[in-house]
Amino acid sequence: MFPIWGRAVCRSYATWLAPRWIVRSRTSLRRLTAHRQSALEAAKEAAPGLDATEGGTGGRRGAHRHSGLAVSRMSGARQWAQHKISRADIDLLARGCAGLDVVWLLRRAERSRTLLMLRAMLDEARGHRAVSGPLPPLNRAWDLLDRVQQKSPADLDAVLTYPYVGNWAGHTLRRLRGRGSESSPLWVHVGHLHSVAAAASIRAGLDVQVQVPVRNGMVALPTLGTAHLTSMAGTSVAEGTEASVAEVCSTSGHTEIRWGETTIRLPDNLADDAPGWSGLRRLAVASGQHTLSLLFEDLDPYRGLYGPRQPDRVEIAEVRAWQRALEDAWRLICRHLPQQAGAMRSVLNVLVPVPAPGRFQVSSASSGEAFGGVVMSRPESPAILAATLVHEYQHIMLGGLLHLVALHDNAPEARFYAPWRDDPRPVGGLLQGIYAFFGVTRFWRALYRAQEEGSRRTAAFEFARWRAATCQALDTLKDNHSLTVAGRRVLQQIEGEIRPWLKEPVPEDIAAAVETVGRDHQVAWRLHHLQPDVRTVAQVSHAWLITTRTGAGPARGHNDLSPDALVPDAIASWLPTRSDLIRCQVIPPEAGACCPELESEASAADRAFAAGDYAEAWMAYRSEITASRDSSASWVGFALAWASLDPHPGAELLLRRPALVRDVYCRLRSLDVRLEPDELAAWIAARWPLAASGHG
Repeated sequence: MFPIWGRAVCRSYATWLAPRWIVRSRTSLRRLTAHRQSALEAAKEAAPGLDATEGGTGGRRGAHRHSGLAVSRMSGARQWAQHKISRADIDLLARGCAGLDVVWLLRRAERSRTLLMLRAMLDEARGHRAVSGPLPPLNRAWDLLDRVQQKSPADLDAVLTYPYVGNWAGHTLRRLRGRGSESSPLWVHVGHLHSVAAAASIRAGLDVQVQVPVRNGMVALPTLGTAHLTSMAGTSVAEGTEASVAEVCSTSGHTEIRWGETTIRLPDNLADDAPGWSGLRRLAVASGQHTLSLLFEDLDPYRGLYGPRQPDRVEIAEVRAWQRALEDAWRLICRHLPQQAGAMRSVLNVLVPVPAPGRFQVSSASSGEAFGGVVMSRPESPAILAATLVHEYQHIMLGGLLHLVALHDNAPEARFYAPWRDDPRPVGGLLQGIYAFFGVTRFWRALYRAQEEGSRRTAAFEFARWRAATCQALDTLKDNHSLTVAGRRVLQQIEGEIRPWLKEPVPEDIAAAVETVGRDHQVAWRLHHLQPDVRTVAQVSHAWLITTRTGAGPARGHNDLSPDALVPDAIASWLPTRSDLIRCQVIPPEAGACCPELESEASAADRAFAAGDYAEAWMAYRSEITASRDSSASWVGFALAWASLDPHPGAELLLRRPALVRDVYCRLRSLDVRLEPDELAAWIAARWPLAASGHG
């Protein structure tokens, strides 16, 4: 029995503290007020860094922070109960087999977490002058939430567990603690608590009058919709007040929002649109006994990953396209992952649409502060949409677990290669990616094994690609000292599931394509992020010049060259044109993988390489390097083509230390030395035969 699970502690900033009454949600919020000091202590580590999705073009996933507070240190310790999760439940979650009981355990913990963040926010706000601005004191909003709890706990839960209420609480706590910046006044963010209380009151049918902040001419009511005040007033935001105050009045089930001379009457069905009001729409799809119901969130100001966003109303035609795509994707999930469909429908609550980043690309992300919310673009393929939903579901579940159990330390250094990202990742980011792509691999494996016509080769490619990538990342991380005992066990559970899948056959051409695509990405990553020391570049360049002047051969050096150092390039990114072309070669056009525009836009070298004409590609890439010596895509393509033609030591060096060869080449060319990149790589490999070692 692991000690951390033997006591079943809650290991986030809600550490040791989840009040039993919060979990059961039947007693008054005033009890949390009575234990304000305990709540503030317990939430001292609140608002951790952003938790966005791995993969796609998703954002960065920050490290979770964990408090070490013990029960004995907290005032009123007898009043608090711990959230509990067993080792067996963690094992099930790690293997992707968690049921509804685990889901609801995580949901209860997330609800407590949100309440503690709210309480901590009120206490933090006491130390800021004029934090309420023109709004009433925050205690009024808290008391209103208490009234909602007394009348309708379910309606309070619906608001408190809304993903983007949690996102707002995290953002605001960071602002209060000086860890974030944004153009809106602080009181607008803190004052959003009044909007949360107003939304809960309207849902519960209370008669209330609540003053709420107006942001850029709009009032947002979480879980309900947004009022557009300036449009009804006939003014623009520039003409009006960017941040001001409106009043929400609800009587006998009828609600109005008043702002100066402007009054907006909300419809009886708040999901409907009305003059000055945009209701929150819903996507609902069913397959067998499983119904997935998602709020389509294009309004809430805290639905973004990196800070507040303006409402961006999606046209009805696009909403219908999402509905159709979701129907097909959900059918695939229920058919091929029936054991996970029940848990997924209980976890996924809200979908935030964003534009697609480019051809063949899907943007998807989730935040550890927004349990149940997914930010994503609409894929063209139902299978890709299904895989993306599985991906984000995995992130959300692991994020919930990380709020209960520490799986790794808080080391923020981005130092690991992830086969699905262009940037180096910290230990937490790589762990998140492993778990997410484990789920993605499981989906594509199930789809491939079903041998459905039209998707068989696509599923084979994606299955082979992500099983290899996930196992590669597992090999990188599984013995890392940054993992806790619990973290190592989670990875062991994943490895026990996925490692046998490596033996399952896929078509040979697909296996070869997957290997090339993986190598392409890794060499590009090395070129951008592993840099040689400037003295090493000077040393090699000088040795070349001496050798060419004397006419001596490449005598072996006495010492190995110093290794490349990890120097993350914050803006590094590259187009996957060559990889997309390779994918098109092995997946037939009817599967939706081929794009004629892609071939027309690709270079002659990339087209030759994708077609398997490595000699022509090698010459073409060499010409590109001569014309543009800093072209990263050309250097990577040249290394791949050379290695495909001949397993020469120079090609191996170029695959493992591309930046060293490139930087020496550029230095010599700047001295008007004429040479070819393969000539230089072969010479370095001959003179320093161990130069590539340690860079695997």
